Amino acid sequence: MPAELLAGAASVIVTPDLGCPLAGFDARKGVAEKVHDDLFARAVVLDDGVTRVALVSIEVLGVSKLFADRVRAEVEHRTGIPAAHVILSATHTHCAPVTLNHFFNQGQALDEVYLDRLASGIVASVVGAYEARKPRRLRTGFVPVEGVAVNRRTQDGLPRDDSAGVLLVEELDGKPAAVSIFYPCHTTTLGPNTLEITADFPYYTIQNLKQKLGPKVEILYFNGAEGDLSVGHKSDLSAVGIIAPNRTFERAKELGDRLAEAVATGLPSLMPETGVLRVESTEAPLPLKRYASVVEMKCRREQAGESMRKAEHQGLPDRDQILLKQASLFSRIEEYYALLAEGLPEPALLEAEITAIRIGSTALLSLPGEVFVGISLSIRNRSPFATTMFLGLANDYIGYVPTKESNASLGYEVVASRVTPEADAVLTEAAVGLLERLNRR
Repeated sequence: MPAELLAGAASVIVTPDLGCPLAGFDARKGVAEKVHDDLFARAVVLDDGVTRVALVSIEVLGVSKLFADRVRAEVEHRTGIPAAHVILSATHTHCAPVTLNHFFNQGQALDEVYLDRLASGIVASVVGAYEARKPRRLRTGFVPVEGVAVNRRTQDGLPRDDSAGVLLVEELDGKPAAVSIFYPCHTTTLGPNTLEITADFPYYTIQNLKQKLGPKVEILYFNGAEGDLSVGHKSDLSAVGIIAPNRTFERAKELGDRLAEAVATGLPSLMPETGVLRVESTEAPLPLKRYASVVEMKCRREQAGESMRKAEHQGLPDRDQILLKQASLFSRIEEYYALLAEGLPEPALLEAEITAIRIGSTALLSLPGEVFVGISLSIRNRSPFATTMFLGLANDYIGYVPTKESNASLGYEVVASRVTPEADAVLTEAAVGLLERLNRR
């Protein structure tokens, strides 16, 4: 590795006050009553003397484009790192404060005071990483992972990604300085009945690796294309408050430790990177669904809600009540999207920002929402780079992006997607084209 490559890492606590609403579960009742573990913004800064990049893992559900643009601009102001070279990637824990409004929390209040604190914490983590830069070496690669993520929409749990990408920053004497893990899975071991603030299973992954590698080693968890991946429960049930019995902190520790062991075991196999840094960005124009009029969608939502309430009053079998609760939830989601779509020109498009970062023979690709794993696997198979890793929920939250095939089976994620089945191919082609352009550079 050329001596001029500099790398630094830092972390800042961004835990909210107790009593705040928690994000991610429509069925959750109540506010944060306890802090199980602190939430962090964790940053790695890489600098080859020409190009500088910042990768930030934020232990929240997601961030809006407006928030991300504001923070990235402040990072550029404070460090000189171009805003376009800053990736803010949410870990997607569902036990963190509300940081944006979307289909899952319509009308839920945003705490602007906390958002200011969060923004300041993110910027401080990048500034800390920038100031901690020193000559270091990089190693990258994949490690096999078993028994953590499964596809929550299929009976056999497939497709899924059975590997975790790893970016190791090490001192010139070989000691680890920071480890970034890129692994796609909903961080939702804990369900809507949990009123404790927590990073979910990645908390245990980070603690385990710190015990193995040293308390000063920064460990960052980046989620990936986790749209249809979880730790085992079914989203259609979870979304309406049906709690699987294994959604516990004990289960979160088991899974987090399992991921940590896989990463620790695979560290010696990582390959050194000797190339310089390069960055390319583009916007993929994802086609949006069209809905009936807002008046019609409101009528459907009211009818579905009334049917659900009648079923509860009449004491219908649980299975019937669950189906009616799902129908009520789906109608509220579609009404929300119909409101967003009102007045949009034809064709209605959602510009999705994606960024590719080259580190030698490795590419990192940001994705701005909950992309299905099949899309990421297709992109990786076509990538010109030996190693391609993904940072999901990055710099924006656009909702779910399912594969074209998944749209046929509907379900929670498909209903909760604003984009048409054709968005799969549009995103894939834009990402592959971006990687090919980056490779030519």
